[in-house]
This record gives sequence, structure tokens and C-alpha cells, in this order.
Amino acid sequence: MNIPKLAIAAFVTAGSVCGCFRDKGNYDYIEVNEAIISDHGFTEKYDVRLNESTLDIVPEITFTKDSEGKGDYGYEWVAVGQNFYRGQRFTIGTERELHYPVRLAAEEYILYFKVTDKSTDLVFSKSVGLNVRSLYSTGWLLGGEEPDGSGQVDMISFSAQTKYLTRTLTFNDGLETGPVRLVWIDNDEWTSENRLYVSTDRGTFKFDRESFTGSPYTSLVHSFVLPPEGDCVMTDSQKISDKRHVVIVDSRAYVVSSDGGMIGNTFSVTAEGQECETAPKMMCNHKSRDIRMFIFLDSVRKRFCYISGLTVKEFIPLPDSEGDAYSYDTMKDFPHGLDMVTAVNSFFGSGQSAAIMKNPDDGSVWIYCMTANNAGTYGKEGRYKADLSVATDFDRAQHIVMTTNHGYLIYSVENRLYGFNFRSTPQTCILLETFNAPVTCLKADNETDEKYNDIFFVATYDDSSPRSGILYKYKVTDSPDETEITRLESFDKGFLKIHSICYKHF
Repeated sequence: MNIPKLAIAAFVTAGSVCGCFRDKGNYDYIEVNEAIISDHGFTEKYDVRLNESTLDIVPEITFTKDSEGKGDYGYEWVAVGQNFYRGQRFTIGTERELHYPVRLAAEEYILYFKVTDKSTDLVFSKSVGLNVRSLYSTGWLLGGEEPDGSGQVDMISFSAQTKYLTRTLTFNDGLETGPVRLVWIDNDEWTSENRLYVSTDRGTFKFDRESFTGSPYTSLVHSFVLPPEGDCVMTDSQKISDKRHVVIVDSRAYVVSSDGGMIGNTFSVTAEGQECETAPKMMCNHKSRDIRMFIFLDSVRKRFCYISGLTVKEFIPLPDSEGDAYSYDTMKDFPHGLDMVTAVNSFFGSGQSAAIMKNPDDGSVWIYCMTANNAGTYGKEGRYKADLSVATDFDRAQHIVMTTNHGYLIYSVENRLYGFNFRSTPQTCILLETFNAPVTCLKADNETDEKYNDIFFVATYDDSSPRSGILYKYKVTDSPDETEITRLESFDKGFLKIHSICYKHF
């Protein structure tokens, strides 16, 4: 028997076949007019810039029962947000061709093109990725100081094209800052703490993520339930995916709440309730994205401690196993313990970290390697004494990063850059490059799509010339026998004196 013709609304993916067909029953189906949208214009994701780009897409459509395409059709271009505006729909066009001056908010979208046959209400569609970026959406943030000593942030901005931005911070209500020592932003797409952290010698401030605007009222001190007594200077900020955000402020460690970025009591205390002065850097695992463990140095008791699990109340001393060659309590191995110089987190191994430690008695330098793992466990990866007769001026190193492939150290002293294989026997160290100006910052790329390619950045600055900051991009090619670097790019764009580098990707 013939089924009567009905107007049935359906959503049909372009490219599927909707011609004459039968099921196992004895029914006849009506052949429909199918809109076939070709892949032309829908194969590659669109990267556009807000208020600057125009999105032009001219689709190619074939109608199976209307070769001339003169039927009554409706068209709609709909962008669906994926992160900040997840699930929200924005109609940006209702004509067959799209010529849209981009006004969508900076976000990652899926762009759907919908064709409706109004005679049957059948809908056919095609989709493509759409990234809308503002000037400040994606790129490298370069925090530092102007020639007059004030703080600022420059930026290498990526979207439709590369742009070099200077003096991106806007200061309202009389806010003034000294040199920017640390810039940090949360690149977790589900973050509720939608701010750019800027730490200076005069305190730490939160700037708006999109406009980079701050004021005295956006001081980090206002995020504390009980404000700290110090200057509220943040020396480290680390977050593992969406698991935990930890900051070190005025030598105390805190968990930042996922509910609006509020900060409660410090956990820099012992089980007995005694406060711990915390070293300025922490160790954590950015390679494994499901880790809640962070490792710190109790600077008073000179021992490594950690937090883990869902509930955080106090420092837990890192335990030693029977027969270990060394202890995580450095007072057990050295009369007055060791002091932390700095700590680095890397993509080497399973996400290894290294604490660079110095003996106050004889000036020797020690490298403690460890890996933060799940459930409060840790990897005791080795302790190495730096051979200072090999590693030139390593005891004076101002900036240090670790390579991904073999876990070597790249460090700088004044205008010289070295590669240090501290794991080999004997240790080896080579001069990688001598610059025309002192190195002011090193940054290993553990954040972008190149994070497994052993990429790092070097910033230099000539104090005799204002705004002489240069940023160099390198790739490490190392082996068990040697370390080589290749300069990939140099950005000589008149940057400020760079002290901190951070990647922002939305």
C-alpha cells in the first residue's frame, strides 16, 4: 500500500543517501529532494580575528530533484560555542553565501550551514571548525619591566596572523606596579577563575582575561578569606588540568578554589600546626593530566613535603624507603640542610621535576629529581651533585629549564647559554650560545602543540638601549652523547625587559 505524503521534519547529514529505498516491510517510500553540500569551504578550520576578519564561504550545493536549484529553500549559518559559551547557538547568516564581518566573541565554535527544503521541511547540514580570536586571545605573554622600572606585559599574538603587541596592560584607578616578575593564566577551558595573574614587587593583581584591565581593587589580596600579612607577592602558580590550582604567596602555599578563585587558609603547616616557610617554587606533573599531587620545600626544616588527594590540610613530609641512598629530609644528609635555588617542571620521562639545591656550608649544588604521581605516590628519580669544574658557573645560574628528550638542563649565566648533562658519568657541559646582551628569562614550551618537540625560548635585554628585548625560539636535538640547539626564530620587535613568559590559548 502507498503511504500518504507527510511533511516530516528531519535532520540529515550532508553526503548521506536519501533516495528511494525499502525496509523489510511491504511499503513504498517517497523519493525526496536531497541537498548535497560539497566539501568545498568545509575542509579546514577557519581562524579569524574579532573585528578585523570577514568570514567568506560560498557553498556548492546540488539538489537531487531540482537541478537548477530554483525551489523554495531556507539557509542558516549557526555557530555553536565549545568552551565559554558551550552549547550556545549564534546565527550569523541567513543567506546561501556567508559574508560575515566577524563580531562573535572570542571562542572556539562549530559552524553549521543548514539548508531547509521548505516544501518538505527536510534539513541538510554541513559543519566546520571556527576559531574566533581577539588580539589578546592566543599567544605568548611577555611580562617584565619598562625602561623606567614600571611593570608591563607585551605579547606575540597569534590568530589570523602574527602581531606584536606592546604595553597591553591597562591600569585603572591609579594602579601602578613595579617590574612584572610572573605572569600566569589558566588555560583550562572550564576555568571559573577567568583572570590574568600579574605578580610584581608591589603585590599581585588579577587583570581581565579579555581586556587586560586591572586596578587596585583587583589585587589578589581581595581573593583571600583571611588576607595575608605580607605584600601579597606570588612567586609561583601551577594548575594541573581541572584538578587543582596552587599558588605560593609570601612564602606560603594555598589552594585556589574552583568556585570563583577564592583562597582559604594556607596548608604550609606541619601536622602539629606549626607554620612552614615555603620555598618560592613548587614541583608538579604537567605531563599526566590527572594528578593532584604537588611537592614543596619546607625552607625551615629543609625537607621536601607534598599534598595530594581531595582534602588538603597540611604538608606531609615525603617519606624515604629503607636503604635509600639519600633522604628527602636534607638535614639528615647535610649538617645545615640545603636551600632551594629554584625548581623546574618538565615533560621529560613521566613528567619529571627537578629541585636545584645549594649547600650553604660549602656552596655545592645538588639536583634532586622527582616525579609527582597519583594517590600521593612519587618517583624518587635520583640526586646528583653538580660538578662545578665542568658546569661553568652553574652555581651562578640565573635561569634554568629541562629538556624533554633526555632531561638535560639548559641554563644561562649573564649572556651565555649552556647545556648541562648532569646525568652522565662523567658529567658534560657545553656552551651553546653567547648573546650580545644578558639573558633575562628562559621558558620551556610545555603548553602549545609543540610541547613534545623540545622547544624553548630565550629572552635577552641590553640595559644600555631602551626596549631592546629580543625573544629567541630554539629546538633541542639531543642524544645520550651531546646536546645541540637550532634557532628556529628570533623576535626582535622592541620588547620590554622580559622576566616571565606564559602561553595564552583562548
